[in-house]
Amino acid sequence: MKRIINKLMLIFILAFILLFSFINNKIEAKSSDLDRIDSYIITVDPNFKDGSLDIKIDISWTVLNDTSEGPLEWVKIGIPNYHAENIRALTNNIKKIKYYSDDGSFIRIDFNKKYYKNETVDFSFSFNQSYMYKLRDVVDKDGEKNYVYYNYNPGYFNSIKVTNCVLKWNATNVYNFVESSIASPIIDGYYVLESPLSYSETISVNVSYLQNIFETIDPNKTYTNEYEKYPWLMPVIVLGIFALVIILVIVIGYVSKDPYKTNRGFYGPNYFHYFPYYYGRYRSHTGVSKTGKIINPPSNVSSGGHHVGGGCACACACACAGGGRAGCSMKDFYHTNLKSSDVKKSIKW
Repeated sequence: MKRIINKLMLIFILAFILLFSFINNKIEAKSSDLDRIDSYIITVDPNFKDGSLDIKIDISWTVLNDTSEGPLEWVKIGIPNYHAENIRALTNNIKKIKYYSDDGSFIRIDFNKKYYKNETVDFSFSFNQSYMYKLRDVVDKDGEKNYVYYNYNPGYFNSIKVTNCVLKWNATNVYNFVESSIASPIIDGYYVLESPLSYSETISVNVSYLQNIFETIDPNKTYTNEYEKYPWLMPVIVLGIFALVIILVIVIGYVSKDPYKTNRGFYGPNYFHYFPYYYGRYRSHTGVSKTGKIINPPSNVSSGGHHVGGGCACACACACAGGGRAGCSMKDFYHTNLKSSDVKKSIKW
């Protein structure tokens, strides 16, 4: 009992050391950031036709370290879900831009050059984001009202600090605008929220509208955080690969059998090969003795092994053992250790 307690104590100590090491590594990683975002501006214009959001993003990104992971060549910017369309680069330093699923929803941007330590890249892009609103019915003193509201939280760079983040939300037709303890004056027709962001911080707003100001609101297009277009595809692929492996194992096992034994006649019961038509005829245990005599032959094959009425025993044995196929009887390719003369003598060719 004492030995078990000592082992448990040892496991606990090792687990504590590993946990402390993991936390310490995280802190060290953050103390030596690779990059810094100097400016992160998000401009949001709701589309009053269908409730989607037209979003424009302007970023100023500075490289702090180009040795541990090389120069900056591409970045990924998080977005709410995979329903992002009309993704467009707005600056000519962007070589390629596309939606990017990496255990989350992102827009990946590849630059047309490499950026090294202390260099800054300014880039802009835009996209249309749908599946963002939620619906709410409220009954007050004026009767029932149907609302469309958005809860938007840009930011959340888990290993990069943002010197200044600005969220600009179009103030047109807004019924109520609630921000997260950040002053939000209206400047040039936009609510403006501004704040620095530390690791994993966000700016959070909740904006509501009366539903009747939208031309079309589809209840089936409310908010989702799905980041894969076909979430069922990966399980299907995994199951398909598993099934393929099983099939390959079966096929390899079958084709790797000694062809002489497989095709020389009634070498034991082979129900799968003859099923279903011949199952009733060949279900008895049959085979060929060392002297060439057929054991338990079918009714249309004589015990002497001569070809009668198209039987398979003689035809198959002759084709492989003595029929002249290169690499079979002449070179004993399948290691049968049988000589064609012995076979001919045994079956009275």
